[in-house]
Amino acid sequence: MKILINSFAKPLIMTLLFSLLTLLLQAAIPANPVSAASCANPVSYFGEMKASGNKINGSKTNRTMMVKGSSFFWSNWSGPFWNTATVNRMVDEFQVEIVRAAYGVDPSGNPYNTADESKVREVVNAAIAKGIYVIIDWHSHDAHNNVNAAKSFFSRMAQEYGSYDNVIFEIYNEPTQVSWGTIKSYAEQVIPAIRQRSDNLIIVGTPFWSQNVDQAANDPITSSGNIAYTLHFYAGSHFQSLRDKANYAMSKGIPLFVTEMGFVNADGDGGINYDSTNQWLDWMNQNNLSWANWAINDKAEGASIFNANGSLTSGGNYLKSILAGHAPYAEWRQNTACGGSSANTLYDFEGSTQGWTGSNISDGPWSVNEWSSKGSNSLKADINMSANSQHSLLLSQKRNLSGKTTLNATVKHVSWDSAGDGIYAKIYVKTGSNWVWNAGKVEKINSSGGTTLSINLASVPNLDDVREIGVQFLTSENSSGKSAVYVDNVTLQ
Repeated sequence: MKILINSFAKPLIMTLLFSLLTLLLQAAIPANPVSAASCANPVSYFGEMKASGNKINGSKTNRTMMVKGSSFFWSNWSGPFWNTATVNRMVDEFQVEIVRAAYGVDPSGNPYNTADESKVREVVNAAIAKGIYVIIDWHSHDAHNNVNAAKSFFSRMAQEYGSYDNVIFEIYNEPTQVSWGTIKSYAEQVIPAIRQRSDNLIIVGTPFWSQNVDQAANDPITSSGNIAYTLHFYAGSHFQSLRDKANYAMSKGIPLFVTEMGFVNADGDGGINYDSTNQWLDWMNQNNLSWANWAINDKAEGASIFNANGSLTSGGNYLKSILAGHAPYAEWRQNTACGGSSANTLYDFEGSTQGWTGSNISDGPWSVNEWSSKGSNSLKADINMSANSQHSLLLSQKRNLSGKTTLNATVKHVSWDSAGDGIYAKIYVKTGSNWVWNAGKVEKINSSGGTTLSINLASVPNLDDVREIGVQFLTSENSSGKSAVYVDNVTLQ
């Protein structure tokens, strides 16, 4: 049957159909659409690195930026790691934001193996594909002996990769007993080879294994812009005196980049110096200095993050926990369009301590599967109880919690020895340069199930400068012996 629509009804029906279509389209489009590229990865968020005074800014944010990651070992001695799979693992498992491709160069200033240039390309291409930064490093102690080799290499690299915001050029890894005048002369010859094709950040090594940054600060390179200077340290060998040199250099107006740092001794071996490393990490956080940890390798030495079978060394686990502690607070991840939400689980301790440490604990902390309030694991530490003793599990790391309202954690203790009238706990934050203490309500915790602690952040000052978060456990006056405490499911709203 044919339906006849008169000439008056047709315009009305078309108007209604158009209005309905418009409503459907509006429902399908977010009220405030955010481009996926604006937060998909650090490079799409920050853009190209730009030296500005003594800081490095993102070209897209025009604010000081900081990224954290890891360095490959010498290309000529760690070839099996120089591939896309390793880059992907470092991003997906370790949550690195930058890798460093250390192209091995011999004492004459020539690459140990020119075939390794293809390895450099594979690492750079993989980093670009993952949206992270990558340092192309002329990994030499004697680069000034062969300026032409460096010029030729960086000319090729700049031509191929100089248009990518991901790429940074490090033209001299670690000059040894070389004067700053010699290094500067070398740099002023190599830099133009890059500048003909790229305005990307260039990092220049400094005397004495890239430690004497003060000498570079007294006579900086002025022939080209977008230049930073290399600072290297190993926490087992380098302490406050080196930070003093770096502070002086920054006070003179030059930007620093920690392209190589280690938890162990300067020879790359030995055990992890946790106290010194934490001091360095705090200092780098305070000064927004980007860094790459040494090294992605399985050599039998303390600095390697992998064992020969591919499992993680103690250094690998420590690096992973540091980066896991940083990841939730990374500026580029803060937008909810990047996967954030109004209530985020910051620390679940699934498989690692995530950088947390302890104060006045007898052993630990560890990630354990004995108890958890969510998931499989929690953070545990042993404590020796005494009258009114205080014990803490904590993470010291500078962060911005502006706009957040509540910090929560679930805790418990075990029934060992005598807890007396019980064990109590409170969650806290320390803020500002004076590390001002702000704590939530003290709660008596139990040993049979978890107790949730909270702190209202609305009245906490300096939330844009939080220095530490943690849980403090307080024992009763009549307590004695040994116990263990747990923290799990640290969340932020």
